[in-house]
Amino acid sequence: MSIFVFLIICLVACEEGKDGLEGKWQLREMQYDDRVSKVDTVYYNFQFGVFKLQAVNHIPVSLNEMIGSYSIVEDTIKMDIEPSFVSNLTALKRYYDWDGPSEKFRIVKQSASSLHLLREDEVLFIFRKF
Repeated sequence: MSIFVFLIICLVACEEGKDGLEGKWQLREMQYDDRVSKVDTVYYNFQFGVFKLQAVNHIPVSLNEMIGSYSIVEDTIKMDIEPSFVSNLTALKRYYDWDGPSEKFRIVKQSASSLHLLREDEVLFIFRKF
């Protein structure tokens, strides 16, 4: 009986999440009230409540990524960067445009190939599945 319970736990743990965000998303643009910022080297990776932000091809390499947790309630996603990565925010602000270690977005559009997240300050982040 305990082997059966163990197998069920393994299957549930290995099951892809139900929020549809799993995988790697390439940030394509950030739409502000007065301008559009094109992006092609920033990636958001989501899996099982953990996310990683990556700014590819930027020096120094140690600053290229940040890891944190995310949660979704209804149509809102909240992302929190782990404290040990917060110092990277200042160095990479021009790529991520995060003002602090936490951000909230409303999920405006989500499909298998595209994701639109509207930040609380009305900046629209547009992604494609990578």
